Amino acid sequence: MNKVLEVKNLSIQYKTDLETVYAVNSISFSLNAGETLGLVGETGAGKTTTALGIMGLLPERTGKVPSGEILFEEKDLLTLKEQDMMKIRGGKISMIFQDPMTALNPVLPVGKQIGEALLLHNTENLSNDEIEKKVEETLELVGIPKARKVEYPYQFSGGMRQRVVIAIALICNPNLLIADEPTTALDVTIQAQILSMICNLQRMYKTSVIMITHDLGVVAETCDKVAIMYAGEIVEYGTLGDIFTGEIHHPYTIGLFNSLPSLTKDSHRLHPIEGLMPDPTVKPEGCWFAPRCKYCTEQCKKQKPPVVEENGHQVRCHFPVHQKGVE
Repeated sequence: MNKVLEVKNLSIQYKTDLETVYAVNSISFSLNAGETLGLVGETGAGKTTTALGIMGLLPERTGKVPSGEILFEEKDLLTLKEQDMMKIRGGKISMIFQDPMTALNPVLPVGKQIGEALLLHNTENLSNDEIEKKVEETLELVGIPKARKVEYPYQFSGGMRQRVVIAIALICNPNLLIADEPTTALDVTIQAQILSMICNLQRMYKTSVIMITHDLGVVAETCDKVAIMYAGEIVEYGTLGDIFTGEIHHPYTIGLFNSLPSLTKDSHRLHPIEGLMPDPTVKPEGCWFAPRCKYCTEQCKKQKPPVVEENGHQVRCHFPVHQKGVE
């Protein structure tokens, strides 16, 4: 299969005069054409920072990439000038931002906002009438009547605004779509509709997708590959089958599954992961998950764990949990 994206040993830091935040630390993953990769982890794990790094949208003064490569269609995005990156951003790589309530301009009609992306990346030299027609087709594709293109964001519900944001991301038929928790602010019924729509549109356009989420249910329904992130590192990486039914797992992955509510377990109490992630301004010695891990040993506290690999399934742990599947 064609490899659309390959991230190699990427590190991202936020630097100020007072301190350095180690947001992403030497992560690597790849994505083939038409595949969906799930980036999973708690708030603060580095998922959105990774997406912003790929998009070239890190804060100009504080966001730094000290090492790594982001290869998109065999070009390293980190070496491109801003004017070259602008040709890719929104055209070949699009992003659905996390909060539909703030992602739209409140003083512009939604149709104009959708059409802006096509105006900027008008590689087919479309006329204004053709752009308007494409905007109407894209609106109807995401389930919004074309007559509503003249309305403003305040006239739409949260779910409908999210559909508008998705329309903006899809109108240029990108090769890569980054969806940053696209269902977080929506109720469960609308969540299911939005996820189904993204999957249908992906199949229609054969788009590769990075799905950023903390919901393993979303991962099970939409993803082909999964990267579990913790404190800016990928601690487990593999196919959907590796993560859900594999022989070995990182203790953090087990904790994520055990913290989910279940209709079949006898206990009605959830099992949260005790403690908090380490301070991102300090790189701890040893395994960064050690203070929260019930399998922790002295070796874990003092020595950085290696990556254990089994048939392409990677786990960064001294003593990965040998458990057939997770409940």
